[in-house]
Amino acid sequence: MTETLTVPLFILEEHHEAFFIWHYGYFTKLINPFGNTLLHVDSHEDMVSPKLNSSIDALEDDLKQIYAYGYQELGIASFLIPAIYRGIINNYTFLGRYDGYSGQRSNKYVAAYKSEGKFFKTGEVNTLLRLQLQSEENQWGKYQFYSYQEIGLTSKFATSQPLILDIDLDYFSCDNSLSSAQSEIEITEEAYWAFINNKYHPLRIMPVAALSVKKEAGRYYLRYSDWQEVADFKKVSFAVIDQRINRFINFLKQNDLKPQLIDICRSRLSGYTPIDQWQYIENKLIEALSQIYNLKICHISEFEKFYGGRDENIPR
Repeated sequence: MTETLTVPLFILEEHHEAFFIWHYGYFTKLINPFGNTLLHVDSHEDMVSPKLNSSIDALEDDLKQIYAYGYQELGIASFLIPAIYRGIINNYTFLGRYDGYSGQRSNKYVAAYKSEGKFFKTGEVNTLLRLQLQSEENQWGKYQFYSYQEIGLTSKFATSQPLILDIDLDYFSCDNSLSSAQSEIEITEEAYWAFINNKYHPLRIMPVAALSVKKEAGRYYLRYSDWQEVADFKKVSFAVIDQRINRFINFLKQNDLKPQLIDICRSRLSGYTPIDQWQYIENKLIEALSQIYNLKICHISEFEKFYGGRDENIPR
């Protein structure tokens, strides 16, 4: 009788929390400190290059520092490039499709501007890169190299490295309109009128007109509306969710994948996973994963008392 593989599963509220979990993973010898394969199952690639206020090169191998750094510096689409730059991930596979697509694996790099560890660029490894590296005018340094591939649900996938299975619930149903996210903050009356009366207010003349103000019951608010798609454009029925989960489990079985670590990102607070579906998706997905793995489940909130402050407003 084959013994079921025991795998730790970490439930995240938002995706930038994975940066801490992966560091925790190598601290506890679940994965390697360098050179792991990431299977990123998501509706979004999440490969935005961040502009950091404090250098990631100054970040010590201290979990309390890493925990705080992730919340202070990283966004929900800009956590992967720093993880690649630090060497934790050197093999990135993006499972963002539902067909048999299997893109060509390419070799890429991440480099830091002036080797400062604050601003990054990515690109293909080619002859132009070799010339750039030899140039005395090259302002980029501290290169990290990684492989990149995009695949679909019926593709073949294998790795000889420790595998991190990184799942966002929005892969199974997505709402890019972010219509359920509550993105507003109370401001003073003075700040409200400053915004209203100045058509060149610094918060008006941004690349996208995402900010507005409102008055409600004698109080004043600044609201952020990150309009990306019409509502429900990628939201699917519960029947389609079930089909996608079943096909995903078949993908794991057919490729005989044995992850050393699994994380599941809810993406409900940001609004990418529909607010009326996230709990259903999570329950169904964990139930299905439990058929092939013996899961040891932990919520990100369990680390707060050891590594950071506790937010009692987050539902468990």
